[in-house]
Amino acid sequence: MRTEGLEKLHRITFSTPKILTSLTILGLFLLLAYRFKIGILNFVVFSSILAVSIPILKVKFDLRRYTFFLAFVSLAVILIDIISKPLNTNPIAGIFVAFVSTTVLYFTSESNLIKTGIASLLMSMSISPTPLTVLGTLMGFLFVKAMDRDFDGFNVRKYFKSFLLSWLTDNPHYFEEVLKERATDFKGWIKFLKFGDIKLVTTSFHPGPIRNIGGARLVNAINSMENAFYLHSPTYHALNPVSYEEVEKIIRSIDFNGEKVIPMKPYEIESERYVLRVFPFDKVKLMFIIGKECIDDLPYELNVDNAIVVDSHNAHCKNFRPNVEELRRLIKEGLKRKTEFCKLRYAFKKFEVETNSICGSVSILLLDYGFERHAIIVFDGNNVDLEFRKEIEKFCKMHGFKATVASTDNHSKTGVSTKFTYLPVGSDNNDRVIFELLKDVFTLDFKECEIEFGKRDVVVKVVGEDFCRFVSSVSSFGVKISNLYFVLLITAFGLSLIL
Repeated sequence: MRTEGLEKLHRITFSTPKILTSLTILGLFLLLAYRFKIGILNFVVFSSILAVSIPILKVKFDLRRYTFFLAFVSLAVILIDIISKPLNTNPIAGIFVAFVSTTVLYFTSESNLIKTGIASLLMSMSISPTPLTVLGTLMGFLFVKAMDRDFDGFNVRKYFKSFLLSWLTDNPHYFEEVLKERATDFKGWIKFLKFGDIKLVTTSFHPGPIRNIGGARLVNAINSMENAFYLHSPTYHALNPVSYEEVEKIIRSIDFNGEKVIPMKPYEIESERYVLRVFPFDKVKLMFIIGKECIDDLPYELNVDNAIVVDSHNAHCKNFRPNVEELRRLIKEGLKRKTEFCKLRYAFKKFEVETNSICGSVSILLLDYGFERHAIIVFDGNNVDLEFRKEIEKFCKMHGFKATVASTDNHSKTGVSTKFTYLPVGSDNNDRVIFELLKDVFTLDFKECEIEFGKRDVVVKVVGEDFCRFVSSVSSFGVKISNLYFVLLITAFGLSLIL
């Protein structure tokens, strides 16, 4: 999905300074208001009406956003008043305030446009008690109407508002309820491998779309299970579960009673762009697709019945386009290859790790085949920086292990901050804790065990192809609507000066 336009709109909407900065601006306003004899009483009335309106309209402002909004309005009022003096005009700052208040209160509250418009007009009239103030409210109505567009059967205004409410409150309910309206049923599966009591779990569903909404909680739900960790299969955003209820349905469908399988010697096959590393058993093969230079979401069609195919998500890049035919040939060759039975011992440890790019855990599974040792390292994060991965591979090789690095493609940090929407593992210097963790794991004793494989089917409501097309097509609209807002903002400011 192309989301550049939506990310720009997201940054514009949520980039607010800290409370101290806003309070400093408010303090500056009071000093300037006293100096230039601007009506402090009017501003106090405005602040009071806003404070009363917040619970009535169910505006999702915390103290930080409340103080920032007051600081922004106060600064705008001062600028309008100061600039108007050399222009010799009678400023009507309420026009600008009404436009800003109408749009902000509408998209950040549970109320409808009429109620927020009335509240905004009352607040703005306290700044400029003149009928012309209504122009700002009408401009706010115009902007909301401009956002009232349908793409592929989805309404931009409705989806944007519900997303903002979920973002502001950290409550996924608002956005999930909208996603449910166009959800589609998909019959998917869960596959697992058990090494003793250690469980590797993968599903046909995608762990997205964002933060704590829907399937974005899938990875955490699996990783929070005892001795279990998630592996990312070839899948895509259309298969995002629409709500946490659907995630719970997936979890309830997991039954770790499987069929015993016998280990065989591992091998790997290379193509131009990928490496296929295979850990085979007599009835199933665990296959990691590793990007030599670049890898991201791979097509769902690459999954096969007699294998657990893992999209390793371990070479971050921009604008990834998979070579599907190359991957098909690689998997086909991997399925055909035969090797000998062998003994296998394992060691495992899962660490709780939280950084800007790691979402909560690092799982490390060591496999000892006698003639060679492997380290499967799974970061709970959204892809891995390629150079960081190569450094890990080199480190493991020095300690006698062949490293297979993967990430979960977890989207729980996507959209948490306006400063970034996507940080691959290795971006944060704290991610280097992995080298200490590996030293710890390399000292573990290996154990023998029985190995089991299992597969379960489950029907889950997902966002569907139409939603992905909507997000991609509306992305460019997001850029246009952001530009329109700035144009209206400047127009409202200009009108406040000259009318």
